[in-house]
Amino acid sequence: MKNLLFEEIMIMSKTEKKAKKVSFNPSNNLILGENDVGKSTLIKSLYHSLGADTPQIDNSRWKKANPIYRVKISFDGKSYYIVRDEKYFGFFDGQKKLLGKFQGVSSEKGFGKKINHMLGFNIKLETSDGKARSLSPANYFLPFYVDQDEGWGSSWSSFKGLQGIKDYRKNMIDYHLGIKPQKYYDAVSKLFDLDTEDKALATQALALNNVLGKYKSRKSLQRLDLDPADFKAEIEELVEKFNEVYANQQYQLGLVKDARNKRLSIEREITILEKSFRELEADYQYLETPSTPDVVGCPTCGTEFHNTVAERFGILDDVDYCKGLIDEKKKALLSINAEVKELDSGYQEITKELESVEALLNRKKENITLLELIQSEGYKDIIQSVGFDISEIHDRQNDIAAIREPLKEDMKIDKELKSQIFAFYQSKMKESLNKLNVHVLTEDDYKSPEKVIKNNALGSDLPRSLLAQYVSFLHTMKKYNSFVVCPLVIDSPIQQEQDTVNSEAIFSFIFSGLLDKQQLILGTLKDYFKKPTVKDDFNIIELNAKYGLLNNEEYDEVYADLSPMHEVALSVES
Repeated sequence: MKNLLFEEIMIMSKTEKKAKKVSFNPSNNLILGENDVGKSTLIKSLYHSLGADTPQIDNSRWKKANPIYRVKISFDGKSYYIVRDEKYFGFFDGQKKLLGKFQGVSSEKGFGKKINHMLGFNIKLETSDGKARSLSPANYFLPFYVDQDEGWGSSWSSFKGLQGIKDYRKNMIDYHLGIKPQKYYDAVSKLFDLDTEDKALATQALALNNVLGKYKSRKSLQRLDLDPADFKAEIEELVEKFNEVYANQQYQLGLVKDARNKRLSIEREITILEKSFRELEADYQYLETPSTPDVVGCPTCGTEFHNTVAERFGILDDVDYCKGLIDEKKKALLSINAEVKELDSGYQEITKELESVEALLNRKKENITLLELIQSEGYKDIIQSVGFDISEIHDRQNDIAAIREPLKEDMKIDKELKSQIFAFYQSKMKESLNKLNVHVLTEDDYKSPEKVIKNNALGSDLPRSLLAQYVSFLHTMKKYNSFVVCPLVIDSPIQQEQDTVNSEAIFSFIFSGLLDKQQLILGTLKDYFKKPTVKDDFNIIELNAKYGLLNNEEYDEVYADLSPMHEVALSVES
């Protein structure tokens, strides 16, 4: 199996001029510290950097810092960097060469497609709006992350946005545990597309049948000497349609012009800011030069300025403020570029519609009237043409029905395999619950993997029961499925005032329950490790500053390393 490992994470706040850099061991890592020292924020940032949004990471205190993330991962033996600034992603190889830029996660140009492709996670499921969509990376990482805020109330609930998929938990259990193989999800996706096409064809057939019925009912009533005045209403309707489409075109053109003007304004602002940035840096370098006098006169107005340390720090503040403004303007430029493209596309669509209406009007101008068309072709040809279209639709609907049958076969679940998976999961749960001293559950409480453990496991028994389920899921996956082994990231497993015996049982169970070559990143209070619980190969990461995950001391180093890649990730292609 392929492995994904976290090698390093950097978090930088240009706003606060603070940063943090943490390196990880490929096997076991413990993040220790008291409450409010940033353990959970650091842990949440890991999968968040890969496009799996975690709960509470956008709290007001953290959001105010405008954090920029860079995570270094190892995937199948190769290193990669991912830079994330809000919805903007940059993907780099191990030599920090840009491989791609992305906006958002689940959008058409989102980072989700890239990371899902690496993971081999290619399934679509029905969303709450009735459409079939590719799933976000969070759905793949569900078995590998336990969030402090959400993960100890029910299993596989540690990411945001999961409810967008209908019955997401059951669907993901079926996928990850191997109950439903990849061919099942391929068939689901194809069937959804076929059903969508079939519904559209049925709508077209109904409309054509209505047209056909109207022409058949009129045929016996029509006179051969039709008066063009009979078609006045149709022609007026066509003119009205032209005016309507033309008005829409002009409105859309106005939106395009406004967006382009806005883009031009932002580009000018960036040019001015970059010029100011260079001038401020030049001023600072001049004041730093030993030969510069203590009092400097302005060459423009003659005003004298004292060359003091405070004055130079003031210029540095202006330099940093200018940098921040440039970053924000670049992000705004990326957004307005996307908006201009979308508006241009809308304008082209309306223009095509206008061209078709204009063509019909031009035919009238050339005296080829609707009356002449009917007289030359006749009702018989129209009825035959519409009938042919209806026949083609029926043929396609028959083809769809034939394609459906083998796909339905692919969606059949192997009941014997499912029984084996259930039996293995139950035995693993029984073993795990015993190791964790949970004796309040019956086999009925975990008779199937999708059953939520909550009713009988109360108080301190609930988090231990959920931990048993997390590990049982992993080992069931290992036995019956093939997947990329991702780091097991657990935040604060000591929940609900566990006593000493159960606390030791929890840590012992986690350390022994890892999959082969699986990385562990675990955060907890420092007090729990006064005793020699930790093995020698553990990487200990201690956090001590209250409300101080990011600090001033690491800012310069992180800024020098991360800032160039951040600039590339936000660069606008000409």
